[in-house]
Amino acid sequence: MDRPYFNPLTFYLLLAALLLLPACDFLGDLTSQDDTEFDDGIRLFPVRIDGEWGYINHYGRIMIEPDFNSAQYFSEGLGRVREGNVGYIDPDGNYVIEPRFEDGLSFHEGLAAVKVDGRWGYINKSGAFAINPQYFNALSFQEGRAFVRTPSFEWEYIDKSGNIIRTLDTPDLSDFESQSNAFSSGRALVINFNTNQYGFIDKEGNIAIGYQFAEARAFHEGLAAIKISDSWGFIGTDGSTVISPRYIETGNFGDGLVPVRENTNVWGYADKNGRMVIEPQFEEARSFSEGRAAVHINGYWGFIDKSGNLIGKADFDEVAGFEKGVAQVIIEKVDPSNENNRLTNYGYLGRDGKLVWYPTR
Repeated sequence: MDRPYFNPLTFYLLLAALLLLPACDFLGDLTSQDDTEFDDGIRLFPVRIDGEWGYINHYGRIMIEPDFNSAQYFSEGLGRVREGNVGYIDPDGNYVIEPRFEDGLSFHEGLAAVKVDGRWGYINKSGAFAINPQYFNALSFQEGRAFVRTPSFEWEYIDKSGNIIRTLDTPDLSDFESQSNAFSSGRALVINFNTNQYGFIDKEGNIAIGYQFAEARAFHEGLAAIKISDSWGFIGTDGSTVISPRYIETGNFGDGLVPVRENTNVWGYADKNGRMVIEPQFEEARSFSEGRAAVHINGYWGFIDKSGNLIGKADFDEVAGFEKGVAQVIIEKVDPSNENNRLTNYGYLGRDGKLVWYPTR
């Protein structure tokens, strides 16, 4: 059954009245987490109002007016926004780097990939190019390496000076475009296209864990999911087996736990010893972050704590993981002007399961 249509105007009038009062209980309790717990101490979150994006704080108050075509989380002190072109703002909403790029990613390790005249390069926080635009595609830096597609249409790893990282043993990286290519725990995923087996290289491009897996995923918390025959298990960075293959499906580790499906159609969570600590009971399950994990119950998404207890209600059509004390949630609503269309509304949930920002569009 569709949820009743929500009138945003009514909500804004109510919110305006409430913001004249002290922070209300229904907004969710985020004050237990201090700003210093997060990477850059900036707790501003993008929201969409009447098709434009701005930012709220962790109390649900608008701090940067919705004037942007799109907006992303702040990273390393700057927020990536689009106003025609892509630029970067400070927490007061002022441009630090003017919107002059065709496209761009958030800052990682002091650099951001940006697109100019159809080519990608990397800028520093002053907006100057640290690596000139020359690539057909570029991903963010992780552990001092970035995955780029060169003018010769080959995929390579580069360092922060733009030098290609390759040895005689580095495998062919062509046609293997994936966020799984990012380095984690000093390893990056590679595939042998002749045998369709997966392995891992080190940061110099040498084979660190040989081709031997039917499937594999990037390392998380020092462990990587690998598939042998029809079962998933986990290895360490030296290639040794940490959890022997036993799962039909698995996710990635987060907060010391991993979502797994062992021998039934429902998901639970195991620890790094492979011991099931949250019994299988969920239709779908995702990795933990900040002590919360998204689970699918009766057709909707909600969140559990590390004891497996549901936090609030499972009432959302889609969710993202917790970041800086909140999780983005989505509710799909029927378009009142066309019942065949559904409208995506974005909101935020606090760690206590209460809405910080009611989903709007």
